[in-house]
Amino acid sequence: MRAWFLTAPGELELREVPDPEPKADEAVVRVEAVGICGSDAECFAGKHPLPNYPRLPGHEFAGQVAAVGSAWEGAPVGTRVVVDPALSCGRCYACRQGRPNCCVEVSIAGVHRPGAMAERVICRASQLYPIPDSMSFETAAVIETLSIGAQVVRRAQVRKGDCVVVLGGGPMGLCCLLMARQAGARVLVSEPLPWRLALADDLGAETCVNPTLYSPAEAVRDFTDGYGAHVVVDATGEPSAAESALSLVGSAGRVVILTLSEEPIRVSPWQLVRQELTILGSRLTLARFDDLVSLVDSGKVPLDRLATHRFKMSEAEEAFKAACERPEGLIRALVLPQA
Repeated sequence: MRAWFLTAPGELELREVPDPEPKADEAVVRVEAVGICGSDAECFAGKHPLPNYPRLPGHEFAGQVAAVGSAWEGAPVGTRVVVDPALSCGRCYACRQGRPNCCVEVSIAGVHRPGAMAERVICRASQLYPIPDSMSFETAAVIETLSIGAQVVRRAQVRKGDCVVVLGGGPMGLCCLLMARQAGARVLVSEPLPWRLALADDLGAETCVNPTLYSPAEAVRDFTDGYGAHVVVDATGEPSAAESALSLVGSAGRVVILTLSEEPIRVSPWQLVRQELTILGSRLTLARFDDLVSLVDSGKVPLDRLATHRFKMSEAEEAFKAACERPEGLIRALVLPQA
């Protein structure tokens, strides 16, 4: 089969590798769509804090069960599925506390083991969730990103009527918007790219701010009647934004940081104590993908709007460059390995 390997920053290599053979309790999934997320783009650009090369990337994907092992008890051959890319150990402290997303031995497809930028990939039964025929593989591949938004809403304990500020209107920020709206929150999105801001408006943001044209601090004051946000989510990927989030939150508020960076951010102990703030990280998800599939299938979350650019298998390098350069209109770039 064909598979793309990221061999060094800016370098992708298409290789012919043997078709994967499932063990007794494994399945082979024929990959139909795989997304290129922000961390994939950062690895391609050489900006990710934890690079490992060579790697077979791809952790946002959907496809069809193509073959199963002799002891397989999961979805039968032919089932259309979306895949949860994370596997946990089940033994460590985090797992025992019901937080397998924080597992110290977590294994993520495309990071710790071969990913889905290939024609086929090995999966376990616990990773596979059926999708309806009415849902495209491209839309299903974005469910992993939606699960990140669901985890942010869970971590921040977003409630009906909360004023939530999302910094960054990329796929992750838009999924935080979608899930916060499902929780009944009012949402302000700050994003400099006009097409992302327009989409945030279409998806239910009550206020949309271009920070290059208007002060987010002033917008948040207006949005919250001067109190400050109840929840601020940094989904920009920029350490400076994670720091600025602290200037936008009100007393008893929560700040959720998604940015992956080794650069430190400054936090004033006085502000932290005076406002009794909660500063949270959010990693992967505890949301069940089948619940998210049902939510998307219900029409309440128009996730298909995020799957904007499609590339053939032979065009994967172009797709990675687009994910880094963010041409007008791009939200999520997807590679279609069977095309």
